[in-house]
Amino acid sequence: MEKIKVVKESGESEFYNHSKVAIAIRRSGLSAKASKDVLEKLEPQLYDGIKTKKIYAILFKLIEERKPEVSHKYNLKRALMEIGPAGYEFEDFIARLLTLEGYRSELRQFIPGKCITHEIDVVAAKNGDVFMVECKFHSSGGIKTRIQDALYTYARFLDIKEGAKIGKCRDFKLPWLITNTKFSNDVVDYAGCTSFPLLGWHYPFENSLEHLIETRKCYPISVIPMSTKVLTKLLQKKIVTVYDLPESPAKLEEIAGITKATAKTILEKAEYAR
Repeated sequence: MEKIKVVKESGESEFYNHSKVAIAIRRSGLSAKASKDVLEKLEPQLYDGIKTKKIYAILFKLIEERKPEVSHKYNLKRALMEIGPAGYEFEDFIARLLTLEGYRSELRQFIPGKCITHEIDVVAAKNGDVFMVECKFHSSGGIKTRIQDALYTYARFLDIKEGAKIGKCRDFKLPWLITNTKFSNDVVDYAGCTSFPLLGWHYPFENSLEHLIETRKCYPISVIPMSTKVLTKLLQKKIVTVYDLPESPAKLEEIAGITKATAKTILEKAEYAR
């Protein structure tokens, strides 16, 4: 196994890491015995040059067969990349998540700075503090949020901060950069130096994006297996999280324009993620 090379979505290759895959399976919620069984079923199917996307598909099927109620946890990273090609749905998702965290969230607000007006993805307020949230969405794996995004976010914040001093807008405490993937080391260093918060995959370690999602059970609707066509219909109707689903198949059928059988299946699978 250690001689098998795996091709990541970025195009880079690395050797298959048995331990890394084992940890990912355990994080889904499978028992040690079930996780070992999944690995034993996976590894004979691997070959040199296999893509991580293929490994993911095999693992998801194996996990769903054994314990469908935890498959959404393993599916979370990819599900976050499937909630919208333009990124607006990711902004909607983050606003929903922050609301569950106790923030008052406003989407896509135009805020005048000292020099220019800025469209802010999410304005989040809590306990008297107001944050300027910049959402950086990536639709494929292997892409990190880079230093240019952090510099851009902080520069906009400084202009808005100066605008608040002359009464053009409300005062913002800090910017907040949120992504569905990872941050480069430069971003982490810069944010630490300027004291503005980051939220992303595996960051911060104790309170990362996936941790907040799992704690609040605010799963994106895309954790539920469905066709791209059906997913697009749901997103167009602002059904972005499992919380946004109606209670009855008939209502979902009416809202999204899908068949009753599809609506019933979606609601049944959504129960695992609620």
